[in-house]
Amino acid sequence: MAKESIIFVGLFTAILSAAILLVSCAGNDQSLSQYVKIKVQDGDTLWSLADHVAEKKHINKEDFIEWVTENNHLQTADIKPGDELILPVKKKHPAVYQLAIVN
Repeated sequence: MAKESIIFVGLFTAILSAAILLVSCAGNDQSLSQYVKIKVQDGDTLWSLADHVAEKKHINKEDFIEWVTENNHLQTADIKPGDELILPVKKKHPAVYQLAIVN
């Protein structure tokens, strides 16, 4: 009887963990949908994108790069033409954007 209880608890824990993971991943994708997505062009680097945004929105370049790297799951700061990146710029209106808070 004790063996069956242990199996049940283990199975229940695994299912609950999988459900929590699934919900958290779905929530992250949904929250990122409020930000601008761009396609990297020839000559773009994370630093050039940071320069462009920082100049207009008064944001720390290092924080910008950290946010982009983390939220786009980049292993390095290397990007290439054709890559799609989510930037910490909120979609305020289809034609007007507002800088997101970067911590």
